[in-house]
Amino acid sequence: MVIKDILILGSTYLTELCVNMLKDEYNLVGYVPSYNPTMRGIINLPKVDIETKCDIKLSIQYDRIIENTDNCFNVHTGLLPDYGGTNILDYAIQNKAIEQGLTLHKMTDKIDYGPIISKITYPVIEGDTSYDLYKRLIRVGPHFVLASIKLLENMDDKNVSKCYSKKPTMYKRGEFEIGEEWKKT
Repeated sequence: MVIKDILILGSTYLTELCVNMLKDEYNLVGYVPSYNPTMRGIINLPKVDIETKCDIKLSIQYDRIIENTDNCFNVHTGLLPDYGGTNILDYAIQNKAIEQGLTLHKMTDKIDYGPIISKITYPVIEGDTSYDLYKRLIRVGPHFVLASIKLLENMDDKNVSKCYSKKPTMYKRGEFEIGEEWKKT
């Protein structure tokens, strides 16, 4: 897949860090801001329309449903398929998860569902808060995003479509189930 021009969707602090990591490697054509970012970032790109011409759209903590998911990829702040939806870090703490992470996946019309391109994990340490996990997430996130885009460049649409995809366990706010393998013993 040829990736030169990337449209960024989102405007959180994580988005800012990822933009700063990607800008030297790719032409970032602009960004579509989140409506209500949880931790606002400073995105030094022009605000553009979601239909702006690009090779891929990259959603990084974007807070709206995307209707046209063609060539759209999401940086999900949890490990799919087990941690779909929102408030992922809170659920990881509540469920005594032993690890958390990030997932890059191809978007479909189903939320947090689609071929998984890559994942990275980091530990959840006893006594951690959601903020502790967020600090780990922002340390690994930008490098993970750059590496994942580089990986994606070596794939074509046929390879992407063959990547692992399974409906997330939790996909709506307030609905959550966790497999035994995720619970601390």
